[in-house]
Amino acid sequence: MTSMPPCSSAPAVKTYSSFEEFRKLAVMSLDTTEKKIYYCGAVENLAAVFDEEFDRGFYIPTRASRGIALQMLIPDMPELQDYKKRDAGENRETRFLRPEMPMDTSFMIYDDTVIFFSESNGRKAFEVTSPYVAKTMKALFNDIWRNTP
Repeated sequence: MTSMPPCSSAPAVKTYSSFEEFRKLAVMSLDTTEKKIYYCGAVENLAAVFDEEFDRGFYIPTRASRGIALQMLIPDMPELQDYKKRDAGENRETRFLRPEMPMDTSFMIYDDTVIFFSESNGRKAFEVTSPYVAKTMKALFNDIWRNTP
C-alpha cells in the first residue's frame, strides 16, 4: 500500500494491490456511519475480494446485522439475475446498468470514502477519502440510479 500525504484541503489517496488489502477495504466498508454503501460496476471486480465463503459467510451477514444497506448498479447479464432475486434477504437493492454503460472498472462509496477498482485482471484499487469527492460521486451514482430501471 502506498499513500500520498494529504494537505489541508486535498483528498487522502491510498493505493492497494494485494488480495489481503482488497479484503481489508471490504471489511473497512462495514464501519460506515451512514449505514449505506453504493457500488457501481463490474461484478468480476468483486470476485477479486468476495469469494462465496467470505461474501455469504461473513460480509453479507455482518452488513445486514449492522443495518447497512447496499445499492448495486451492475451489468445486466443472465448470470447476475440471481443478485436481484436475493435482494430482500440481503438488505440490498440491485439495478442493472443500461447496455450503453459498460463498466470494466467499478467504484464503491461509503461515508467520505470512494474506492475505485481496476479491471478484475489488474487487481489495483485506489481509495480517495474526501467529503467533496464522495459527495460528487454519490451525486453521479444517484443520477445513474434514477435513470436505471
